[in-house]
Amino acid sequence: MPELTLFRIFTNLIKMKSIITLLFFQLLFAPLFSQQTGCTDPRANNFNPQATQNDGSCTYNITVYNPPVRYILPDEVDETSGLIFYMGGYWTINDSGGLPVIYKLDTLTGSVIQRITVSNATNVDWEDITQDNEHIFVGDFGNNSGNRDDLCIYIVDKSTIPATGDIAVNSKKISFSYEDYPGHVEKRKYNNFDCEAFLSAGDSLYLFSKDWEDGHTRMYTLPKTAGNYTAKVLYRFNSAGLITGADFNKENNEVVLVGYTNKRWVPFLWILFDFKGYNFFSGNKRRIDMPNVTATQTEGIAYVNGKRGVISSEGRVFFSQTMFDFSTAQWTDKAYAGIPRPVDTALFLSIYPNPLKKSKLHVKINGNVKNTFTLAVLDTSGRLVFAQKYPAGKRKIKLKFNNIVKGTYIIKLTVGKKSYKKKFVKL
Repeated sequence: MPELTLFRIFTNLIKMKSIITLLFFQLLFAPLFSQQTGCTDPRANNFNPQATQNDGSCTYNITVYNPPVRYILPDEVDETSGLIFYMGGYWTINDSGGLPVIYKLDTLTGSVIQRITVSNATNVDWEDITQDNEHIFVGDFGNNSGNRDDLCIYIVDKSTIPATGDIAVNSKKISFSYEDYPGHVEKRKYNNFDCEAFLSAGDSLYLFSKDWEDGHTRMYTLPKTAGNYTAKVLYRFNSAGLITGADFNKENNEVVLVGYTNKRWVPFLWILFDFKGYNFFSGNKRRIDMPNVTATQTEGIAYVNGKRGVISSEGRVFFSQTMFDFSTAQWTDKAYAGIPRPVDTALFLSIYPNPLKKSKLHVKINGNVKNTFTLAVLDTSGRLVFAQKYPAGKRKIKLKFNNIVKGTYIIKLTVGKKSYKKKFVKL
């Protein structure tokens, strides 16, 4: 009997050791077996309901968006090239050759209500503006030729800016170069060292290049403190267009990039969300095309309230400098997931096909025009390509273009003192 009891005790000890070992390995490797990576966005084409960890692989259908016009901006900021929202106003800058001034715009009217002159700065090519809690940063890094050796960012202390009134202030300066810059660029079309967009996050600044050669963008990082630095490359992304503005929504962990396609001038957004840390391209990357926006150079963008914000576009020969409203909620809010979005049927003009690959363009008027009207087609420089009068009540018009070159064009319907515009692209 004693021998049998000792044998049972020994056997039980072995079993207990095996169970403890098994529990140890289960606890150690449980995270590996419980987490599954994949696309976690229900709106995406490749949504994986079993995925618990987003791997940034989501793909989306082509999405077209028509941001509403907020107002036309004054001529004083006709080359608006960046935006922030601060102290109850929109703040913007003009780009190359403009005054070294940061302008505050009234949110209701768009008029200039304050001017902050950066007295120890020069506007070689100011291209974007961003901020943190204590500073405003102005990027003088426009580099169309690719051969600038004086790239810099000006730092303005917010404490020096009064609530009202124009004032001149001094700034500190970040001078920098790109770590992958070859030292010289032969031609502008091969220039991948232009930059027109950056944002502030944490203790760093993040720059997004405007690559003329391949339509990509590279994300660089710089410290926020004054000094002389080399911008480090963190990521390369095929943006399929020229990136010209950026902003970071810390509250919702979201980044928005704005830009336009090279040579065709079609504006677009990239919404980056559900990323980890400040690795903005590690999460979802959704493109929003805006082919019907009455603008070409959309260069400023800023979040204002939640996921709502504003976009600004430069004035051109045919376009006025304009402010638009936007919201990313329908693409990034969980509450919208799986809910079909209504199609905008209130547009006065419909045109198809767009883009135009062949020669025939169909124009449909969705309203009742009670008087004779003129339909014109212009290029982005304002040159008239076609114009013809039509009788009242005409609803469908077929246009034929055999010899127009590739590019972006504007359909303009004029009736009395009112006009309606629509953009199309000829491929």
